Amino acid sequence: MTKNKALMLALLLAAASYILLFAFIYTNDVSKILTLLMRSESFGYVSLALLTRISSVTLHALTFFILLRAVDKVRMLDVVKVTYVSVFSELIVPVGGVTEVVKFALLTKNSSVSASKTFLGIASHRLVTTLTMLTFLLLSVVWLHISISRVLILILPALALILINLSLFIVPRSKSLESLVNKLYRRMGKNVSVRIHEEYLNNFSSFVKRYDLVLMATLLSVLERIANVAHGYVLALLVGLKPSFWQLVIGFDSIYMIMWLLPIVTPGNIGIYELTQTGVLSLVGISRSTAALLSILTRIFIVLGEYPLFLAAAVGFGISTKNITQLVKEWSKDSSSY
Repeated sequence: MTKNKALMLALLLAAASYILLFAFIYTNDVSKILTLLMRSESFGYVSLALLTRISSVTLHALTFFILLRAVDKVRMLDVVKVTYVSVFSELIVPVGGVTEVVKFALLTKNSSVSASKTFLGIASHRLVTTLTMLTFLLLSVVWLHISISRVLILILPALALILINLSLFIVPRSKSLESLVNKLYRRMGKNVSVRIHEEYLNNFSSFVKRYDLVLMATLLSVLERIANVAHGYVLALLVGLKPSFWQLVIGFDSIYMIMWLLPIVTPGNIGIYELTQTGVLSLVGISRSTAALLSILTRIFIVLGEYPLFLAAAVGFGISTKNITQLVKEWSKDSSSY
């Protein structure tokens, strides 16, 4: 399938998802959403929603920075910008794993971090994030007394993700991976040869000794979970709802473990995210129409709060959407041969 056809299919799927959302799930007047956001008494909630949205993605970036600092001296601002750009890349290139590809390329090329250290930072970040998310999810299902069938819907994806990330963390010793990285380096104009297996083992030994930084990163990841819940709470107050803390954990934080297992088939998961979040919120007792409204508001604040940061970071690196697309295309082409 050509790139244009794939993009057209993704856009059609996103449009179909929104048609489904508005035609069959969100049954109120669409203008109510704008009225909700524009009324004077909503100013405080809108401001807090923007603040918590920005806080969440920034805490995500700071967690990654601390884990990288366990193995290398990197600049905090560089890592934060890399994280912003990598998350935004999902909107440009709707391909699963694109964020990791962009992180790897930008850190090794722009910040001169070695391939093995970058890979260790990415793998440890994924593992720490999913472990803290799983902890909050387990506490939520216990507190809410959710039925076994619904627990399985939530827990099985989380456990699968933990196993995947654990494997990425402890088993990066494939010669194919090493060859792939060296080929990517050559495409980036770097005439170097790296030996990831040996370097990774040395970096891993150094990493596990920095338990202080690992603990700090874990605490930041916990704060990210709380920021996601706080964002959900502000949106709930905006629509006149007061759900429990644990309902918000599942609807605004645990949902990402489900999303990460889905192949990204629309730019930025537009439409797919909203339908998934609506379903998850309905699963914990929130009406479908209200759940749909909350998911639409979530998208609005992602656009208003996060996208400007991502664009500013991309400008700071001097990269364009074309650069990101070409980078992912080269990685995909190289990886398909191994």
